[in-house]
Amino acid sequence: MARLAATLPGYASVARASEVLHLAPRSVRDLIYAGRIPSLRIGRMHYIRAADLEVERRRRLGLPLPRRRRGRPEQPRKREIPGVPRNHSLDAALRRQRAAERTELVSRWAQRHGLVAPELPAHVLAVTEPVTCEACARVVHVGRYVEFASESGRSQLCVTCARRALLQWADRRRQEAAAAREMAHSLGGPEPVDGRPTEVLQQVLLPQTPVEEDPPVDPADNNPRAA
Repeated sequence: MARLAATLPGYASVARASEVLHLAPRSVRDLIYAGRIPSLRIGRMHYIRAADLEVERRRRLGLPLPRRRRGRPEQPRKREIPGVPRNHSLDAALRRQRAAERTELVSRWAQRHGLVAPELPAHVLAVTEPVTCEACARVVHVGRYVEFASESGRSQLCVTCARRALLQWADRRRQEAAAAREMAHSLGGPEPVDGRPTEVLQQVLLPQTPVEEDPPVDPADNNPRAA
């Protein structure tokens, strides 16, 4: 029973492409999978456009490739005159006004968010003469060194020791910032309520009345024989 295959106008099946290229159908599929020949896949069938099949046939035979149709010619760009804005619909005064408004908005935002340079306890300096690191006692002859300001005073450190000191300083500041943020959140919430029972609070807040003690009982009063 002959196998029927759908045909598409302007496209060729793998069997037809193998006849045109004088290749086995498996070789045509290998070219498709390798991306050498573009194809349109419908289900399990591959269809090759007639123009692409002709290009591959000419390439294999060493013939000149067909010239591609030129598209719409590009319009020459207009020569820009220096000093003349590209958008002629906007007035120069209006553009300057909008630029000033944007600058004012940016400056307000910077002032509101307090964008200032962070203060660090260290300054990176270039080595002009040999410097001795106060942490590891290593002598730095060339390169850079760091002048670190601590609670004990200023000290000159090499790059390795300065990196370690700056990381420790950053860790302490991170812990302080976390504690301050937690305190700020707690101030915005309700006041804490004592979780002790009401009876304990009454005992603490109300004055305690002295408890009357019973008089001591004489054992002779309870014994009739003793009387």
